[in-house]
Amino acid sequence: MTLVVSVRVPDGVVVAADSLATLAVQSQAKAKGPAKCPKCGEEHLVEIDVPLPRGIGTLSTLPYALKLVPLWGRFAVTTFGNSLIGERSVFALIQEFQQQDTFTDPQEAADALGGRLFKVLGETINVNDLPDDSVVLGFHLSGYKDGKPVTAVSRIGKQINTKSFEGFGATVDGETSVVTHMWELKQSIPQMGAIYQAWSVLDASDYAEFLISLTATSQRFGLMVPNVGGAIDVAVVIPQNKFRWIKRKQLANLLLEEERDHDIGQARTTDVSEAGPD
Repeated sequence: MTLVVSVRVPDGVVVAADSLATLAVQSQAKAKGPAKCPKCGEEHLVEIDVPLPRGIGTLSTLPYALKLVPLWGRFAVTTFGNSLIGERSVFALIQEFQQQDTFTDPQEAADALGGRLFKVLGETINVNDLPDDSVVLGFHLSGYKDGKPVTAVSRIGKQINTKSFEGFGATVDGETSVVTHMWELKQSIPQMGAIYQAWSVLDASDYAEFLISLTATSQRFGLMVPNVGGAIDVAVVIPQNKFRWIKRKQLANLLLEEERDHDIGQARTTDVSEAGPD
């Protein structure tokens, strides 16, 4: 899983994602018992494999996944859920999609990208076997349409569910339980409500990092295998339809070949140290 955050404020759409990938291997147990042979009618002792309940198995975490990528230099895409479809990474599929198509409308871009990922998923598994409300993977595609900030959210499973959020606010996906409970406090403590229309880009950046860090820290002190953690990548799409990094791990430098002079967070020494050398 993961936690991705999109925060829409007057000067841009700030997006953030963690870097932790969680691997789980379905385990099986051996069971022995008597069974009647359909041919001879005698009972024999047989051994069978019994799958363990979902969630029980061998788990491992990898802290360097890249879940935030620019798209055509005008949109930001953050991904959650499965990072692999068959033997191909979602990151590679997005890069391939970027070379084949170009869109200027965030909703149209999200529809096209979602359709592409759904097609590849359908070539890997029989999506009709999935539960109706399943979400195998998804993404936020954030940018501007007619001068207004937009976050198009696509959740992909048995079918594609795409919804757009416009105007000032915050949208989260993935492991959202901690954030959802915190936001519920606004009902009893109105002072905790966020005034997104008054925030700067750096306010939004700090808030997005806070939500991810809060979730990761809660998991650290809980009785669970963490699925949110690692470095936090942060970027912004400004009203001029331009993508800019605020904070990124070195892996983003290597895979995306971006120049540091595109970063807007250089004045913040902690962000620059995270960016790593070009």
